[in-house]
Amino acid sequence: MKAANDRVRVKVSSDSSNDISFAPLAWWRERWHDKEIQRQFIENFIFIRDAFDENKLTLLKLNEIQQHLLENLTGKDVVIKSRRQGLSTFFKAMYFANAVVKSGRNVRIVPHDPDTEEQFRADFRSMYENLPPHLKPATKYYSESLIEFKDTVKGTINSRVSTASVQPGHEGKGRGQTITDLHLTEPPFWRGDSKKAATSLLEAAQGGNVAVESTAFGIDWTHAVYQQGKKGEGGWTSFFFEWWWKRSYRIEGAKFAQGRKKEWVLLLPGETLKGIWEVPAAGISEAERIAKRNKFDNAKLTTDEIAVCELIAAHLVRMGHVPKRNPLLGMPSWARDEVAEFLAWRRAKIEELPGGENQFKVEYPENDVDCFEQTGRPVIQGKYLKVSCLPHEEGVAGHEYIIGCDTSLGHETGDPSAIEVIDITTGRQVHSETLRRSPDLLAYRLEELHHLYNGALVVVERNNTGIATIRELQRLILEDFIFRYLDRSLQRKVEDGELTLDEAMARAEFGLPTTALNKADYAIALEQAIRTGEIGLSSEDWCQEARTVVWFDNAKWGALGGYHDDKVIALALANYVRVKLAAQTVGFIGIMPETGYAR
Repeated sequence: MKAANDRVRVKVSSDSSNDISFAPLAWWRERWHDKEIQRQFIENFIFIRDAFDENKLTLLKLNEIQQHLLENLTGKDVVIKSRRQGLSTFFKAMYFANAVVKSGRNVRIVPHDPDTEEQFRADFRSMYENLPPHLKPATKYYSESLIEFKDTVKGTINSRVSTASVQPGHEGKGRGQTITDLHLTEPPFWRGDSKKAATSLLEAAQGGNVAVESTAFGIDWTHAVYQQGKKGEGGWTSFFFEWWWKRSYRIEGAKFAQGRKKEWVLLLPGETLKGIWEVPAAGISEAERIAKRNKFDNAKLTTDEIAVCELIAAHLVRMGHVPKRNPLLGMPSWARDEVAEFLAWRRAKIEELPGGENQFKVEYPENDVDCFEQTGRPVIQGKYLKVSCLPHEEGVAGHEYIIGCDTSLGHETGDPSAIEVIDITTGRQVHSETLRRSPDLLAYRLEELHHLYNGALVVVERNNTGIATIRELQRLILEDFIFRYLDRSLQRKVEDGELTLDEAMARAEFGLPTTALNKADYAIALEQAIRTGEIGLSSEDWCQEARTVVWFDNAKWGALGGYHDDKVIALALANYVRVKLAAQTVGFIGIMPETGYAR
């Protein structure tokens, strides 16, 4: 067919004297370790449907993102992207080319739904059918779901390409396979248990190439492996591509200008500064007057937009699209027409999306935090999860402290116990740790910290394991320093004169209970304290854990699957006693907001 024969004649530097357009698969196979050879093959022989050009059949020419990935892939990669940046197309083409050129490849593509599955299968058929005859290996099987090559003449045998989405209830399917090239696309949107399905597929792909590519959606399994890659853990390499990597996300002709008061404004194609700044004429209505003034106000750049422009400008300089600006010229580095075109597109897209800017930050991310948070409903927003103070190993003279403790069984495979210490005097987190000890032995660590931090008040979550910790703690420190919970029933008896406060406190149980009703209050109080700066954070590990603690649809909160929330609970307990219970039960042995805790 015409598409298969309409090739450019290519040359590579290592063989510049020979036209390799008709080089056999053996030639490509011998050089396949070279990334430039792989690019040449893809760009000259892999056809795709161009969704931006009426779905026309065209050769795949790698864009900047695709080129960056080809040059930097490690074989175990996770990519967070904006919409329609060509990542799925790239991995399909790359893995398909692997199967065509090399023998023994088992390519498995996992799309997120049946419609995408059907489209991916059509894409592979199109890639195969449009290969030139000398590069088109014969097939043993050629069906909708499977293409398997067996061509002893061309040298490609036992290579297969299959596409199948995850089926609910069958997430473990595929564990027994041996996959050499695994592409997991949009795992957050898979049907069924995405973590279980991904784990099974990764087991089958041990030692092979693995690529996870997705838009952000909540704090889930994809977020977990992306974070691993950022920290260099688990063998993963993480890539993040902001929306401005895509060169077509622009409105050509937009530009920046400065108003009379030197404020920066964005002018759309055809607009002039004079045109958007009209002095309201006499005799017009108040509505018309407001509309004219709003036109200029809406054109002005916000502080957030200027921050985005700085990032766009830095990217364009880094990629060589614009020169680095000389600061001596007195113009901001971002104030360029090229940047204005991107910002104009951003404004138009935000206006177009039903969810406005929040939806934009998910589908067209500008950093790798906001895009996850906008869908994950975190208890504490990431912008507040920053270390703002230093821990200290013992109490400061004259300062009062409170210790919060979330207990556990102490098993190596289970949740750890967590201990958090707050300086009541300054409102700062000064100590954070997790450990795995039996509940009774945990009390000895609490005793140690109690003495280190000036006889701190100890608040232990009162649950099954917490009761054992409290009982042992009663033997180790004075009971006056173990928090007692004065419930509403006892408070009423004090208010009605049936009991004195001392009598009520004698009946009160040690520890702070956690119920479905009050646990939400603990989270709300902690979020407010951190957001307002009343509590300062000193532990980066605590901040990382808090990023995966979210509100669920049933109004409960906790860690997402595979994560922990023990540190967050421990700090929430300490903070709640510090603020809420103290204010409600003036006079009890515990914390007073202004004066610390009673001796």
